[in-house]
Amino acid sequence: MNSPAQDPVLTVAMRAARTAASILVDAARDLKRLPSFAKTHGDVVSAADIEAEDAIVATLRAAFPEHAILGEESGHIEGARERPGVRWLVDPLDGTFNFVHGFPYIASSIAIEVDGAVEAGVVANPISGELFSAVRGSGAWLHTAHASPRRLAVSDAESLATGLIGSVLPSAASKHFEQVLPAWLDVARQAGSIRRTGAAALDLAQVAAGRLDGFFVMSLSAWDAAAGALLVHEAGGTVCDFSGGNGFLQSSQVIAGSAAVAAGLVTVEDILETVVGPIRGEGEAEGFVME
Repeated sequence: MNSPAQDPVLTVAMRAARTAASILVDAARDLKRLPSFAKTHGDVVSAADIEAEDAIVATLRAAFPEHAILGEESGHIEGARERPGVRWLVDPLDGTFNFVHGFPYIASSIAIEVDGAVEAGVVANPISGELFSAVRGSGAWLHTAHASPRRLAVSDAESLATGLIGSVLPSAASKHFEQVLPAWLDVARQAGSIRRTGAAALDLAQVAAGRLDGFFVMSLSAWDAAAGALLVHEAGGTVCDFSGGNGFLQSSQVIAGSAAVAAGLVTVEDILETVVGPIRGEGEAEGFVME
C-alpha cells in the first residue's frame, strides 16, 4: 500500500506540523544562545508554544473553517460553520521540560476526530526531522527529508518481561508524584526495561515504529494521545485503557504495544488502578502535569 500522504486532510495536518516545527527549531536556537537556566528560558518556551499552536490553528482553519479545534494552549475553538462531530486535537509542544534543557525529544501532535473516532494523525519531532503519519485503514508511516516514506510496524515482542517499555510520570512538583511512583515502579519491575523520556506523543510514535515494545501512562490528555494511538493501531499494535477497553481518550489511561506486551500491561491493571482512581478527572483542574 502506498503512503497516505496524498490524503487531503493528512496533507494539511503534515503542513501544519512542519510549520510548527520551524517555529520550535528557531526557538531551540534562541535557547542555545542564552546562559544555562536563565530566567528568560521560560519566556522563550512559552512564546514558542503559543506561536506554534497559533500556526497550526491558522493552517487548519484556512483549510477547514467548519472544523472545531481543541488545543492545549487555546482550549476549544468553534468552527466558523461548525460541522457536528468533527474536531482537531492539537498539542504544539509535548516535552516542554526536554525542550528547555535542549534534550532533543519533543513533539507536535495533531489529530482529527470524527464522531469520536480518530481518523488521521501526525506526530512530528522538530529536532530530528522525523514525522510520523497515519490515516485510518492506510497504515502508519515515517517521513524524513532524505528518504521515501517507510511503512511502520510494531515490534514482535512476545512478553512484557523482555520488552522495552516507555512511560510517563508526573512532575516531581505534583502532589500526585509520591502517590504514583510506587505503582509505576511495580510495573517497571515486571518489564524488561523501562524508559521515561518525557514526551508521551513521541513515545507512542516509537511504539508504532517498533523502537519501543510498549507504553503505559496513568493520565494523558487527549491531544497527546490521539495521533500516537492511531499510529500504533495502524502499525498493527494494540491500544487500550487499563481494563483492555477502548475508552483511553475518555479515561486518560493509555496502554499501547504489541498484542503480547499490551496484554501483559493490562494484567497489572489492579496495581495501576490503586493510584488512578484518585487521580482520574483531576488532571487539568488540579494541575497534574505530566513530563
